[in-house]
Amino acid sequence: MRTEAEEEWRRVEEIRREARRGANEVVSVGAAPREVLFEEKEDVEVEEMREGEEKERKDKEREFFVHVPLPDDKEIERMIVERKKMELLSKYASEGLLEKQSEAMDMLNIYS
Repeated sequence: MRTEAEEEWRRVEEIRREARRGANEVVSVGAAPREVLFEEKEDVEVEEMREGEEKERKDKEREFFVHVPLPDDKEIERMIVERKKMELLSKYASEGLLEKQSEAMDMLNIYS
């Protein structure tokens, strides 16, 4: 009798350990189900998961992409040449010459 009770106790303990590991299954002991052990998420946890998923979905809906046109190779090259030209002019040309050049460009309606 004592050995049977001890074996039954060990079986129940083994089942409890399996249930704690996350078996997520209904487990019965012996031929007649004496004790049903299962691990299930509580309603609060399920509700928190739903709220988290809903929040993620709303965040994704708010995301948007902005497509900005990038300059092509010719435009980039033109801007680099223009910048180098201005650097060289400022380095080697006198202020009088730069003023005359800007006046001439204004008269011709050329704006860089």
